[in-house]
Amino acid sequence: MIRPAWASLVTLLLLWSFVKAQECSETVPCENGCCSKFGFCGFGKDYCSDDVCKNNCDAKAQCDPGDFGEDFVELEKCPLNVCCSKHGYCGTTEEFCGKKKVDRPSCSKDDSSFSRVVGYYESWSEGRPCNRFYPEQIPKGIYTHINFAFAGIDPDTYELVPASQSDIELYERVAALKKKDSQLKVMIAVGGWTFNDPGPTQTTFSDIARSEKAQKAFIKSVLSFMQTYDFDGLDLDWEYPQAEDRAGRDEDFENFPKFMANVKKALTDYEVSVTLPASFWYLQHFDIKKLSKYVDFFNMMTYDFHGVWDKPNKWVGPYLNSHTNLTEIKDGMDLLWRNDISPSKVTLGMAFYGRGFTATSPNCLEPGCTFESGTPAQACSGEIGVMLNSEIEDIMASENVSPVLDKEAAVQVLTYGDGYWVTYDDEDTLQLKADFARSQCLGGVMVWAISHDTDDAKYSIALAKAAPRKKFPWVDLLLADSESGYTYDEHYKEQCRWTGCDEICPNNWIRMMRKDSKARDQEFMVDNTGCDGRGSHKLCCPPDQDIPTCGWYTHHNGNCDETCPSGTKEIGSNAAYCDLKGGAQGIAGAKKYQAACCTVDTQSMELYSQCSWQDWPVCANGSCGDDDTIAESHTGSGDARCIGWYSLEDSDGFGPRKYCCDQPDENTAWSSCDWYDNLGSSTSEFPSDYCHANCPDGDVRVAMEQSECAGGSARARCCKPDYKTLTKRFSNDEDVYYDSMLDSFLDDAVCDSVSDIFDWDPFKRARALSDLSLYRRADDSSFLKWQAESATISLISVLFWGSPRPATIDVWDNQIRVSVYNSLSYENLADYIQNAGRELFMSLGSSQGPRYVACNMALLNQDVGGDGDDGGGSFITDCTCERDDCCQEDDDECIAFGEQSLRIAARSNEKTYSWFIPDPSTGETVDLSWYAPEYPIATDLKPVEDLAKLTETWFASDKCAVLRPVTKSILRNGLVQTDVAQMDHAFERNAIVSWADSAFDGLLAGKSSDRDKFMRDGEHYSLPFEFFQNTLTQVNSPAGSFQLRMMNALGSNANPDVMTLLSKELNRMKANFWLYNQPVGERINKFTKGKNKRDLQKAGGLIRDVIAAYLWHNERKPNDRLKTVVNSLREILHEAEGVHYSRYQVRVHAVEHFDAWLGSHFAAMRSSVSTFVTTYATTLLDKDHVQNNKIWRAQIKNMENKGNILEDIDTEGFFPSLDDDGNT
Repeated sequence: MIRPAWASLVTLLLLWSFVKAQECSETVPCENGCCSKFGFCGFGKDYCSDDVCKNNCDAKAQCDPGDFGEDFVELEKCPLNVCCSKHGYCGTTEEFCGKKKVDRPSCSKDDSSFSRVVGYYESWSEGRPCNRFYPEQIPKGIYTHINFAFAGIDPDTYELVPASQSDIELYERVAALKKKDSQLKVMIAVGGWTFNDPGPTQTTFSDIARSEKAQKAFIKSVLSFMQTYDFDGLDLDWEYPQAEDRAGRDEDFENFPKFMANVKKALTDYEVSVTLPASFWYLQHFDIKKLSKYVDFFNMMTYDFHGVWDKPNKWVGPYLNSHTNLTEIKDGMDLLWRNDISPSKVTLGMAFYGRGFTATSPNCLEPGCTFESGTPAQACSGEIGVMLNSEIEDIMASENVSPVLDKEAAVQVLTYGDGYWVTYDDEDTLQLKADFARSQCLGGVMVWAISHDTDDAKYSIALAKAAPRKKFPWVDLLLADSESGYTYDEHYKEQCRWTGCDEICPNNWIRMMRKDSKARDQEFMVDNTGCDGRGSHKLCCPPDQDIPTCGWYTHHNGNCDETCPSGTKEIGSNAAYCDLKGGAQGIAGAKKYQAACCTVDTQSMELYSQCSWQDWPVCANGSCGDDDTIAESHTGSGDARCIGWYSLEDSDGFGPRKYCCDQPDENTAWSSCDWYDNLGSSTSEFPSDYCHANCPDGDVRVAMEQSECAGGSARARCCKPDYKTLTKRFSNDEDVYYDSMLDSFLDDAVCDSVSDIFDWDPFKRARALSDLSLYRRADDSSFLKWQAESATISLISVLFWGSPRPATIDVWDNQIRVSVYNSLSYENLADYIQNAGRELFMSLGSSQGPRYVACNMALLNQDVGGDGDDGGGSFITDCTCERDDCCQEDDDECIAFGEQSLRIAARSNEKTYSWFIPDPSTGETVDLSWYAPEYPIATDLKPVEDLAKLTETWFASDKCAVLRPVTKSILRNGLVQTDVAQMDHAFERNAIVSWADSAFDGLLAGKSSDRDKFMRDGEHYSLPFEFFQNTLTQVNSPAGSFQLRMMNALGSNANPDVMTLLSKELNRMKANFWLYNQPVGERINKFTKGKNKRDLQKAGGLIRDVIAAYLWHNERKPNDRLKTVVNSLREILHEAEGVHYSRYQVRVHAVEHFDAWLGSHFAAMRSSVSTFVTTYATTLLDKDHVQNNKIWRAQIKNMENKGNILEDIDTEGFFPSLDDDGNT
């Protein structure tokens, strides 16, 4: 998505000025316009009609200002509804539009959140030589959409495909971010600037848009892609339809909306977006009005307005200008508003990278000053004139410089060094641009690219402050796994309760008897309060619990005592037959009362036990303090009348009595309390102020209020009795399963080879688990081992790369705590992964990290705990090689890279590879040797010019447990460390001779003499002698013979970009196994036969290095270079086939043989490496020193596993179809 955009409106304005100023004649034509007989240039009938025009009379105006006529214009109306000037040019400035203004949407800047915050993640960012950015570094909660850039489209089948096989693992890693962020959507972006560059996919979008059949194939593949890789939408980035300089066709303008209509119709369950350019030059080719009907939103690429491409453009010129500035952004957005595009569908693009220039003069560093070139390519981005924001941060630190804010343009300007001028966005300018987006009511913002950020995601965090995403709490409520992971089996405990006046006890409940000393025989607990003669309240208790002891206390012949006996609580009251409080006159209506009291040592009285009634009869003095106030009543629990009870006017000491409860546990509490006065009996026969003291079913009466209730009636205060005991257990079978499997795995935490089947294709996991028959072929113990291992890896994935439930964390901690790996608690290991082990685990990510943890438990326990080495010594974890570790003194094949005295030498730089074959017609041997031209060596590389290549030097990791190779810089203090690495040919030079041998003999690749024959149409086929003697040696271009061009394609001084710096040790190993030889010579045998630990460690280090050397071929950049070489060789051979046919009238099939040979070559190479690794790893595993050390045994076992399932070399894109000219 980093690409040039043209300042076309400026161009048109200048053209108009130029036309206006031109003079012409019959012999001097106009550069633009028709030449009139009056000697002036212009458009329309006044200049171009037959009776006026003298020269260049076919010229047509771009548009018709109103009086030119259709015969004299290209378009009657300007694209995108821009203005047509009186001179016939389309534009947007005052010179074109006069006083007309764009009706821009307007909103407040105060509404700070956006419904969309989109970020692109580049697949190639994890393959940069430095400042790599992994999916797991993307912070949670900032982006609503992450667009994975890019997928490809097969130009022959029109199917959506991964751009690289290595992308598949990244798909899983990016999609896994949704486990921690339920509001995140992950979309696949397809296309991009280079997709429309010259090559096999240049017209693919146009081809699809013009064909219903192609669209059906594309859409079908998109749906499959979404489901397979867990994407939530499609972002289509066609750059650009209809544009001539981008291989567009005129029909694209009409076809694109039709294409998108079909896409959106099929993708009803997915989001669909389209990227748009911000320049008129390209945007005019989009029918944005129609497109807007079929997309959920547009991503506006409001950046790359300026760059090094300005220099040769005579209408723009080599002037310093920001690649993203607010002035041109506003102009770009106006193109949308002219076409009534809803601002809610528009996403404003911002950049996490800068563009830089080298100014002509270091004394002129302002916009408008000239530049000579872009800034030098940086180590990580490797592109002239481009700097990742992470690189800009590095420059500011190393140069001790700070940027200057250009507030009007909304960019930061950084100047440093000898005239370097860079513009970029930071916290301040992101805020300015976000405010602009808000002011125009836009639906969101977008950044290219998240993966340009710093290691600590500084700019994503800044974006979150400037443009926070809108939060939808209900989404989290519905989708987030916020439960603890435990199920609490609830056992509800009912409470004793009073019935309504005219009700009976619930079915099977126990009607309580009076047990006080004044109770009559078989007398029940009843209360007439508030019933007004309509029956009485009965006290009932649940049948499945012990019952309390209850009674009425104490009448004393009217001198009633409201006090409950010790150990009991008041649950009711009755003042009938009790004296007035305070003598004959009473105290403001207060009257003594009897209390209904029950013991509270049973569960049926638990809630009552927490509560007490406060002061009486001066009830206003009572207070609940910190306790919950459950009820306030002037008649308390029923008939405990406070002074002034008959009035609800709480004054002069009058007030209600408080029922206070200490309820620390929500599972043991009264809840949802409310007053009820009309439940139960029909209210039609009673006056309107008559109350019914009944409660809803299931509720318990805790108080009654007689005030303002007529005729001795009362209303009831009713509460829900929330009293339950909880039994804790796992809420799902998954945690139960994890608990069992982890227990089994920890018995012997060493991984077995069958689990490694999931490496490099994580989606095999789901398919494999659905059909376990593959694994049941092994014995039961092997299957159970695989099952425990797979479940443990899944558990680790959930714990450290997902959103684990507390119960899942407990599964891990409870098992780890009692194991020998007790340093690896969840807290400890999570901290290690995020801090001390961050670099390693970021590179492994969510797809490989869990397996690394499971397969290196002992190693991690040592690293995290730091308190022992399990008897093996710390050297077990360190695979740094030194001469006395790895090499025998007389071993010429051994390359030591720790000894400063060994300076790098060209590895037979310019060289002739002898090749002699017999002439079938004479039997004589002919010398057709292959000359390999000189190539650059490490000492030729310059610290500034070759910074990116020096930074991308491949080594085996210092950590033995890490099998993949890593990149390091060989720059130290500005000097190249030439003693540690060599320039490597991705495709080994001597392999060309191997191919030629095989092609001449009609064989496939391999070391044995009985290797497979090459067959065509069922017959053995070999390339003819003449093809090698005459055709390949023929000089047919300035680059030399086909033979020389093939050797040049491998890497040379003329073609250095396909070469890579590789450590000497890995380079030597690679050269050996490309010829199917023992990768490390005889020293491996010496070390594996050794009886001391040090020798065995050396052997393990060599095995690991061989694996790293092989896996290097599948790293993104080395694989891309290997692909480039293979494509070049095939194109040269294809061209040679044509030359041979023109000379001999015989078709040869060199490319077909080469393809078959290369496939068999890679297979033979893989087999050779696999055999080496498994043979020597198995030997080491039999050694006592290895068996007795958990760390060492696990590491060697991991190597053996990798050898058993070593992946093929990725040949995606190696064998494209070739046209008649030999082009892909």
